[in-house]
Amino acid sequence: MYGSFEARLGAAAGWVSLIGVVTVFILIPMLVAGQPPTVNTEPAAVMAYFRHPEFALIDAVGAFVGIAILPFGYGLRSVLASRGDGRTRVLADLGLITLVVATPIYLVSNALAAMLVQAADGDPAMFTSLFRLYDVLYDSAGDVLEGAWIGAFSIATIWGPLPRWIGWLGIALAASRWVKAFIPVAAVPETIISISGLLFIAWFAAIVVALTRAAGRPAPATLAAGTAAA
Repeated sequence: MYGSFEARLGAAAGWVSLIGVVTVFILIPMLVAGQPPTVNTEPAAVMAYFRHPEFALIDAVGAFVGIAILPFGYGLRSVLASRGDGRTRVLADLGLITLVVATPIYLVSNALAAMLVQAADGDPAMFTSLFRLYDVLYDSAGDVLEGAWIGAFSIATIWGPLPRWIGWLGIALAASRWVKAFIPVAAVPETIISISGLLFIAWFAAIVVALTRAAGRPAPATLAAGTAAA
């Protein structure tokens, strides 16, 4: 609800998640090792990428970012459900449920990425198998679930109290995530990775700002009390 504890918690966790995603998963890895590899990258180049020991610490911090996204989703669900109709509440609930299901995928993927740092100096065949598992789990299963929870929240945004354009942006992001999910198993242009990444940053920043503004508004109970006192 507007001005509620849930909204404030969601906004705070949203900023932690946004800053964490941009710094821990995008900027720092690119500064340390350059563009991340995909399933189509040469095995030797993939091993060279994961030989940076800094990635072990990055993946450990990334686990906390993955946990922070849960209260963000709970706060977003509370705001969307507080002023929407039945359809909005159902989709907001579905978005939160799917996010809860996706979070263990994020955490396991972080653990696998940390294992890849250790395996990069070992047997190439074992490393290749481990990287394939990581790629399919994170870039395929993870993207399918991510597209689902972002899509559900975005449709709820269109019908709910937050700006409708954020909902349409989220739907475009969800679609890009589902296309990106086919990269490990099909011939999909890898430019979709950059497009989807930019859409994610834009949507996440917009939804966190909107949630922060909603959290700063007086709760309905406070407004009612002020009116009665007047």
